[in-house]
Amino acid sequence: MVAQYTPMSFSPTDIAYFLAVAGTQHFGRAAQQLGVTQPAMTKAIRRIEAEAGVSLFERGAGGARLTADGELFLASARDLARQQAALQRLATDLRARHAGLLRIGLANPDSSQAAGTALAELARLRPGLRVTLRIDTSDVLDEAVDGGELDLAVTPAYPGHRYRCQSITIGKDRVRIAARADHPLAGNAPCRVQDLEPYGWVMPSRGTASRRLVTALLDRAGVAAPNVVIEAEYVSAATLNIVAATDLLIAMPTTILAQWVGRIHPLALPELDFERDQVLLARTGARWSPMMTAFRDILERQRPRQRARR
Repeated sequence: MVAQYTPMSFSPTDIAYFLAVAGTQHFGRAAQQLGVTQPAMTKAIRRIEAEAGVSLFERGAGGARLTADGELFLASARDLARQQAALQRLATDLRARHAGLLRIGLANPDSSQAAGTALAELARLRPGLRVTLRIDTSDVLDEAVDGGELDLAVTPAYPGHRYRCQSITIGKDRVRIAARADHPLAGNAPCRVQDLEPYGWVMPSRGTASRRLVTALLDRAGVAAPNVVIEAEYVSAATLNIVAATDLLIAMPTTILAQWVGRIHPLALPELDFERDQVLLARTGARWSPMMTAFRDILERQRPRQRARR
């Protein structure tokens, strides 16, 4: 009858006890170092010696010294302890990657298609993910990220405007002045900036970067400050339905204009067109969680597709 071979198995705890005794050359001091009783330490070493089939320590009044076999066992025990620690770190990282809370801010949900796509992909890849979304103006989101209320925010960055947070460019889009498709100024023929003066506007609040920029461009062209009839922080379906039914003007990104073909038309005013960055805001010096890193990486992978569509 052939005897079956049973592979050796050493528990991480017993290996830690062995390394402690080998390091201190004393059962009592090793037990004190690890905060366990000396009998527990002795039993662990006996289990390892029984499994190995050899004596690993010479016991004496002065302590415990490694035998020749113990010296050989020590090198492998150290390797095993390092492997176990690496596996534990990997398991912890894997758990963190598949679960956790991600607090995201969006400045304009209708124009944040990249952020929505990234969150959808992240939700598929990380089944344990929980996301909280906050919709607000760019400056408010900047303060929230800087103050630790949000992990990240996706927001436009206008020419000449700086955020207090670290900003990572994840894309670009163009903003144009637009009106309803049958507006008196609509069509392919160029019009003058001065032709805008009789018409009211839909614009965000006075202190926002986008309103300041459009006002500055009008002033540069010698046109009075815009007459804001409707103040709305976001370009949304509600505001665009109003634009489509009135003579009001609006500055809006081409990514949203493309969804309103036939109802809202960009005006031929190249001097008022401008490009803006789409940025990801993170608190300067913040420790990036695995979820934050994964969200950023997905956004950055989308950039080639965004450039191809423009």
